[in-house]
This record gives sequence, structure tokens and C-alpha cells, in this order.
Amino acid sequence: MKITGRRLVITPALRQHVENRLERLARYEVKLSHLEVILGVSKLQHCAEVVCTMQGRRIQAKASTQEMYATIDQLVDRLGVQIRKHKERQTDHKEPTKRSVRKVPRQALRQEEEELEVIRPVRAVLTLEDAKRRLDSLPGSLVVFTALSSGKLQILQRIDRDRVVLIDP
Repeated sequence: MKITGRRLVITPALRQHVENRLERLARYEVKLSHLEVILGVSKLQHCAEVVCTMQGRRIQAKASTQEMYATIDQLVDRLGVQIRKHKERQTDHKEPTKRSVRKVPRQALRQEEEELEVIRPVRAVLTLEDAKRRLDSLPGSLVVFTALSSGKLQILQRIDRDRVVLIDP
């Protein structure tokens, strides 16, 4: 940590106050590196500025009041706000994906179940040739049937005008 004074002598009490206030930022569990605090006086205004690096990002905060100790308190509060925002952004990017994977499909299924009517028609037992005759000529049409030869459920789908595909689930 580097504390610099512009038109101001940094007293031990002032240095101690800055260090005590910046120690409060440890509760956010982030590592602040290259911490530089600049304190200055311009006429009746006391200015404070902090520049530091957190996880490769540069963070900067400024504050100005008529009293130096109040300025330092305000400066640390502003830096704390920026750290909280940074941490919230990190967690917000991870959490919605986890929540959406777990919760949204359940809700969507409940809504679909309420709106969806399930009809189970009687499946015809057909030969492959009979199923082809029942198939519409429109692409995408389907015939669900039980194969006469094997007794298995099968689906016949028309891909385009000349192509038909047998789906064996």
C-alpha cells in the first residue's frame, strides 16, 4: 500500500486511519494489489483517490468533502460498492444458468401438461406396404403402426415427394 499526499503532510494518525478503513475491505474476500491512496487538499476541499487492481481489473474511486477523515470514509465506502458490484456480476453470470437448467424445464413441463391433451389412438397392425399406402403425399407426414411381421412399433415418415423413411424406435 502506498499513501501519497498532495499539498498535505501524511501524519501517522492519518496513515493509521487509512489503513484501518481499508482493512474493512477484507470482508469481501478479494485480494487488492497495487493499492495506491492519494490524499490532497485544494483550498477548503479535501480530496482522496484510490487506485488498485483486483483480479486483473483496475478499480478507481474518488471522494471529496470538507474534512479529510470523512473523505477517507467515503472513499472506502465507494471502493466497497465497486467490489460488491464486481462480485455480484461474477455470481450472477454463473447462477442463472444453474437455476434455469433446474427450474425452468419443470415449470415448462407443468405448463405443457396443463395445456396439452394426450390422445392415444389405436395402433393399426399393418404390413410395410399397407403403411406406405396410408401415408399422405405431403412431406413430413407420419404413419405410426405395429409391424405385422415383427409386432414392433414403427413409424413411417415422408421426407420429400420420393423419399420415405422407416423409423424403428
